Amino acid sequence: MPRHLSLALWPLCGLLLILLGLRAGAEPWVAGPFRVDAMALFLGAAATLVSAVVHAFSLRHMAGEARFGAFFARLSALAAIVLALLAADAVLLFAGLWVAMGWLLADAIGHVRDWPQARAAGDFARVWFLRGAAALVVGLALLAAATGSLSIAGIAAEAGTANGLLVGLGCAALGLAAAIQSGLFPFHRWLMGSMTAPTPVSAFMHAGLVNAGGILVARFAPAFEAAPAILLLVFAAGAASALFGQLAALVQSDVKRGLAASTTAQMGFMLMQCGLGFHAAAMAHLVLHGLYKASLFLGAGSGLAIASRPASPKAADIGPAVVAAILGGAGFALASGKLGAGTGALLVMFAALAAAQASLAAPAKGAMRWLGVPAALGVAGLLYGLLVRGIEALLAGTPGLASAQPLTALHALVAGAFLLAGIAVQAGLHRRSAALYVRVLGLSQPAAAAITDRREAYHA
Repeated sequence: MPRHLSLALWPLCGLLLILLGLRAGAEPWVAGPFRVDAMALFLGAAATLVSAVVHAFSLRHMAGEARFGAFFARLSALAAIVLALLAADAVLLFAGLWVAMGWLLADAIGHVRDWPQARAAGDFARVWFLRGAAALVVGLALLAAATGSLSIAGIAAEAGTANGLLVGLGCAALGLAAAIQSGLFPFHRWLMGSMTAPTPVSAFMHAGLVNAGGILVARFAPAFEAAPAILLLVFAAGAASALFGQLAALVQSDVKRGLAASTTAQMGFMLMQCGLGFHAAAMAHLVLHGLYKASLFLGAGSGLAIASRPASPKAADIGPAVVAAILGGAGFALASGKLGAGTGALLVMFAALAAAQASLAAPAKGAMRWLGVPAALGVAGLLYGLLVRGIEALLAGTPGLASAQPLTALHALVAGAFLLAGIAVQAGLHRRSAALYVRVLGLSQPAAAAITDRREAYHA
């Protein structure tokens, strides 16, 4: 049965892609409590692809495991819940699926029943998932009361003319649920402790399940647009998590925990994009990050050999990085059209910073470092911009997915913080402060009961 389930996911992914191509721009399908639109098909295809890869990996990775049947049933149930959640329109069904997703995921984190740290990590995650579910239920109840609708589509349609206070409070509660589910700071400790889960679960969780926070905000984008102050808070929370997660990833000695800290940073950036009003761009980011992060987790064992090699120190060459930043940012701005779209200027800046970082990490010298690497990163920025614009066009029928917010002083402050943080890291300031190292390492630790001092315990 596990092999048949694994094989069935591939044609399902293909079917969803075909339907996406045929139904782009068409009216959604509505069947009872479900509503299948372009966004559900797009994210469903991505989730199914990741799930198919993880299922195939699990067949060999978990072979011989005493509770293999239970593990595979739970993994398949999580995939089914994600697909149902993407298409759910009735708020009661959506809330029920959200609770079920958190409960099963916590159970998967504690899969190794005779490992006390795994049980503790699963219990800790379950507590936070229940808190997130409670926030979700409160938010849905407030939005339903404000709009008089029990469907997500109805709430999206009526939020703009509904009671502003109720809509704002409802969106704040949904934002809290999203932050918990995505492992944003300061709710990241359940995510850092989840490394007790078998590697396939970690891959599926970081590639798909934590993305539910961004999907939640995108699904209720029109409601968040009606509460711009809450959308600004979402942006600020995402920025704090992006900065913290990146810094936390630098101080980890455990490969999987370093990847978890990176996920906190990437989920923060995804919610930053939602806070800027570019929800469709956030959906593009979560899919690309999901595919990339799944591959990193599934190849984490190989990462141990790489991490054990001594690094050859090299001086940072700022000149080529500046050229790469200019070309990468220009390529993204040209292809995406974001530079003149209010807060879109921040997306261009982040693209430029990413290009500069990639240039500094590139093992190239001479003309290749000054010309080849920046040119390649300029093309990468162009391709990423085209991808974002393409996905925005693909999801154009979904309400509220592209609505740039006006620039504020907070946006400028965050932009300055990112620039200063990038300069500080390249200057090595984070390595020179023992107090900063200890503080960040302490904040990024999981619950004490989920920590083990025996590395051989990570046997799954």
